[in-house]
Amino acid sequence: MFNGLWTIEFISTMNRFGAGILVLNNGILLGGDNGYYYSGNYDVKDSNIRGTVAIIRFNKNVVSVFGDVDQFSLTFAGQIKPDSVEAVASFDNTPDLKIRIICKKKVDL
Repeated sequence: MFNGLWTIEFISTMNRFGAGILVLNNGILLGGDNGYYYSGNYDVKDSNIRGTVAIIRFNKNVVSVFGDVDQFSLTFAGQIKPDSVEAVASFDNTPDLKIRIICKKKVDL
C-alpha cells in the first residue's frame, strides 16, 4: 500500500521552493528533480515515517533549496495520511536549516 511513485514538494527555511519525484519501495527511497538525485532509506511505524536521504547534484546550473550546494544529507520525520505524507527534514550539521515536505502518491508498485 505504501510502496509506489510519489510527487514531492518542499520549501526551505530559506524560503526556496522545489519539487520532484520519489519511488518508495520496502524501505528504499529513490528520486530526483531537475538538478539533484535522491537516495536513501526510511522506516514506517504505524502512521509515522522517518529516514535519511543523500541529495547529490548532477546539473551544475541548478541551485538547491539550501543554496549552491553539490551534496548534502537530510534526516526526516513525518506523518502518513491515506494518499500523502507530510514531513519535516533537517539539513545535517545545521539543524536550524529545515524543509517542509508534502508527498502525494500517484502510482502503486
